[in-house]
Amino acid sequence: MNSTCVTTARLIGPVDAVRTSDGAPFDTDTYSRMKHGDADAIRALGDLLADALIEQCPHLITDDAVPTLPVAYLAVRPSCWFLAYAVLDRLNAERANRGLPGGRIVQVHKDSVTHTDYAASTQAEREAELARIGFVLAEPIDGTNCVVIDDVRVTGLAERTVLTALEASEPKSLVTGYVAICEPELAASPHVESALNHASITSILQMVPAAQAGRFHLTIRFLKRALASPELEPFLVQVPQALVQEMYDGAVATGEIFMAGYPEGMATLRAALEREVVHV
Repeated sequence: MNSTCVTTARLIGPVDAVRTSDGAPFDTDTYSRMKHGDADAIRALGDLLADALIEQCPHLITDDAVPTLPVAYLAVRPSCWFLAYAVLDRLNAERANRGLPGGRIVQVHKDSVTHTDYAASTQAEREAELARIGFVLAEPIDGTNCVVIDDVRVTGLAERTVLTALEASEPKSLVTGYVAICEPELAASPHVESALNHASITSILQMVPAAQAGRFHLTIRFLKRALASPELEPFLVQVPQALVQEMYDGAVATGEIFMAGYPEGMATLRAALEREVVHV
């Protein structure tokens, strides 16, 4: 992983919050927990990324133009939405201290979500999957200081997809910010992102304590993993019923095609909700 901030005519970035070029180890435990929705891990990495953005791109907190943080999703938010929220919270606090208006997260609407594991896919599979999905910016970002937040940059394909959706926009500036950026030799491995995602969270049951303590955010990645997991039933038994309902509602909102990819998982979710109704 390296740390860079490259400025071009219009694109400022990428910003890498984890400065491992000096030999310090990358915190794969916190990263893995963040990807699975652990609120404390999200806040920790969000603060690191906010620090890097404020240091390397100070206009985000001093300029009159508000920051906008576009995030691509359909219904259930990805982990980078929560990461962006943590970053925005810091940016807005700094701007408020200067009497400046706060920014906002802007949805880049995806028209579908597949049940494949993007992080475990090859480059060709990623390109084919993204080509099947439409991305539309939900609201204008013209004149704003746009910040595209993501957790890790491996191939840059996801970044290019979001930037393509922004092509018709005219932001005042455009920044890309990452928790970490893979060195070329590491990025050459098609499964490096999957390895990072599962570095410490190897079972959905490991997220039960965070869910019980109210320190858990449901992400689309976790929902897909849970629906495909044989551990789904014991997970649902141990977590708050509100989370069970959120998982079910999120799957329904994502669409029939999505749900059809997880017939056993959806049946388990429905059964868990029905048991609660009978118990009440």
